[in-house]
Amino acid sequence: MAVDIEPLLQKMADLAPRFGRAQEDLQTMVARGRAQDYKGVMQNARLVLEAILRSLVTEELKQTPGKAMLDELVTKFRQQANAGIIPTNVLAHMSTVQAWGNLSAHDHAGSLGDSGVKVGLEEVVASLNSMVTILAWYSEKKGLTAPPAAPVSQAAVVPVVARPPSKLPMILGGVALLLVVGGAGVFLSRGTLTEVKVPLGDPFATLDTVYSTWREPVPPAACRRADDAAQLAKVANDVQALGLVEKPSPEASYLLARATNTTLKQTSPALAVALACPQFAAAQHLAGLVAVREGKLPEAQKFYEEARRIAPHWLDNRQDLAALLVTTNQPEEAWKEVDGLIAAAPDDAVAWMLRGVLKDAKADKAGAAQDLCKAVKLGSRKAKSMVESAGVTCP
Repeated sequence: MAVDIEPLLQKMADLAPRFGRAQEDLQTMVARGRAQDYKGVMQNARLVLEAILRSLVTEELKQTPGKAMLDELVTKFRQQANAGIIPTNVLAHMSTVQAWGNLSAHDHAGSLGDSGVKVGLEEVVASLNSMVTILAWYSEKKGLTAPPAAPVSQAAVVPVVARPPSKLPMILGGVALLLVVGGAGVFLSRGTLTEVKVPLGDPFATLDTVYSTWREPVPPAACRRADDAAQLAKVANDVQALGLVEKPSPEASYLLARATNTTLKQTSPALAVALACPQFAAAQHLAGLVAVREGKLPEAQKFYEEARRIAPHWLDNRQDLAALLVTTNQPEEAWKEVDGLIAAAPDDAVAWMLRGVLKDAKADKAGAAQDLCKAVKLGSRKAKSMVESAGVTCP
């Protein structure tokens, strides 16, 4: 009898918005599961469990988790002194996720001619069953709820923010480029929301909500087709299903290119179709991400700048452009972009972190520390890692 993974993935997708910074890894688990990357699912499950346990150490034990990793965190809650905080059955499920995560994260083979660890559907379903139980328990324990639904009076209000970050050392649109300050890699996080009105009865409303979870603006009307909007909303992350869409619109082509880049780290020819549609900011930005991944940084800058022109208030695009300017040693342009970010979003941790990087490059150590500490105060964990690595103590 075949095992169906989709119900578990859907439960994960439904629970993800409740879990703060762990939401990205949960969404990645869903995308990887649908792409049959089962080892990847288990590795991300390990990261989610670690984040939950670190939160419990902070909130329940009133301790600082420091650099404790998953194995140490699980052991802490097995100790008699901490008994009862996590129910025994939930701890057992955590052990399942821990074991499969550890197994999937390492090779375990000897000679290069030997086969590595094989993780199949049945194994990943066992891990996902445990993870869903853990998420449901934690959600109930903490009274977590999903973000409020959009009102349905005269119009629905859909938050439009930019795309969620990846877990790479330096985010230039989800592709790793290393930028070091005091020995620590820079890593962008995301934030500010804006709102747009969606008329009632709009066939794109559900699909627009998908874009809101990705934190990016919706495509222009000329790039969309109402009759397949509902179907696209259901398969927006599914490379295989998107590839089967007949006579795809520029929006469908964009979704295919986006899913191919996100889940497979490959470039889809469908991106050219999306780029051919005028004023498609997200397609331009995606082309920038692809160019960065391929090492074509001048080309990436042109795409980012075009997206910036089309959607000047898209914060993530501006962050990625600023980071690219810093990385490619264009300090004049980078300063202008970073200062503009701070003016537009004074509480944006990324902007302050980038300004700290720019000051560090000018050997302004005191100024760099001040801006990085500001980023730390605004919630940037990477800025905190950077100041700690540099031996700086923030007030």
